[in-house]
Amino acid sequence: MTQRIPPLRPSDTAPLWRSEIGRLDPLLAPAPPEPPRPSRRGLALKGLGLLGVAVVSGLIWLVVMPKDTPTGTPAPTSTPSGEFRFTASPDVPEPLKDSDCASHAYGHTKTFLTNTPCQQLTRGLYTTTTPDGVTVYTSVSVVRMKTTEDAAKLKELTTRDGTGNVNDLVKDGAVRVPNLTTLANGGFAARQQDHDVVIIESDTVKPGPDKAAHVDLMKRISNDAFRLAADLTA
Repeated sequence: MTQRIPPLRPSDTAPLWRSEIGRLDPLLAPAPPEPPRPSRRGLALKGLGLLGVAVVSGLIWLVVMPKDTPTGTPAPTSTPSGEFRFTASPDVPEPLKDSDCASHAYGHTKTFLTNTPCQQLTRGLYTTTTPDGVTVYTSVSVVRMKTTEDAAKLKELTTRDGTGNVNDLVKDGAVRVPNLTTLANGGFAARQQDHDVVIIESDTVKPGPDKAAHVDLMKRISNDAFRLAADLTA
């Protein structure tokens, strides 16, 4: 025996309020589509783009970075090392320069420089010590001539005895050292470098007991001081 179920009437269901119907809208609305996932190629291109930006930023920093920014390693000096260690005299903190070489010379050298003017005379004074700890004064003079031929003539003239020379800074009175009036009695050395003639004289206030040994030592110091000329004229 079957039982018939009477049809539903509107009055048989519970009414839904408008606010409750609104809450069902999100549940009944279709889900939003998922955003597309980037491909591996897209990720690689994006990474390369970021790397390029970093490289360009680094290059810009190198260009605009101050040149005097200190670094961890100090810059090496241009003067190469030698047998003796020279220190610039505090009495001559900067090289002394003059375009009139004749007024700072004597003897035949003065006559030559009067008739064959130089372009510039640059001089400096340095100190070092002997193996016994005695202070040595070294005058470095760089005479720049107009031609290499004139420079060769000046170098040959100054290396001969009794022909005079360019005044060292002590003889010229630019530097005063007690009980020392000139460095010409110590060790002398001269060398031509293209248009330049480098003249060096070294001596102590009181020479050693062996005159010949003292002069030989002063000549050795003067020859070692040739490396100072590059910084003097830089």
